[in-house]
Amino acid sequence: MGMNALVFNVLKEIGINPARFSLQWASAAEAPRFVKLITEFTGRIKELGPLGEAEGIAPEELQARLQKGLSAVSSRKVRMVYGNTAKSIRKEGIFTQEYINGVIEEKLSKAIAGALTAEAEEEGGVPAAEKKAGKDKPSPEIKKEKVKKKETLKKSAAKEKPAVKKAAPKKKAAKKTATKKKK
Repeated sequence: MGMNALVFNVLKEIGINPARFSLQWASAAEAPRFVKLITEFTGRIKELGPLGEAEGIAPEELQARLQKGLSAVSSRKVRMVYGNTAKSIRKEGIFTQEYINGVIEEKLSKAIAGALTAEAEEEGGVPAAEKKAGKDKPSPEIKKEKVKKKETLKKSAAKEKPAVKKAAPKKKAAKKTATKKKK
């Protein structure tokens, strides 16, 4: 689920309709579900039209944007932030799609934008270090707002989260000793 959110955010950042991506799971025993998923996705892509043309992007520009997106998801920083975010999601234990999307967007949007900006700066000849030097740290108000947003996501996810029953610890069986009767 987290990978969906990552790809959606990258596609939005590079100006490609995120509806062009779909990651769904179907087991080998779910042939009708698989057919339905493929049919729906194919129909959606046909409605959207050719890649780039529907977004109003020239073929050369489309190639450049796709390359930027690939560079962004390949960047070390984005991969590290994604890994740490996935760990925190597992630690929280809230696995609703809404919660995961919100956390991924919150944590990774800055890293993705930074990776795309770094890629553009390398092409333009402006070193990324010079650009970073001029950036200011987020204000305390922005930090508080992010914390509130995260708490709101947790609360809404907690309402949707089904109750999980923990199994009672297994009791150790008492050792039985067999005694033979003497005759």
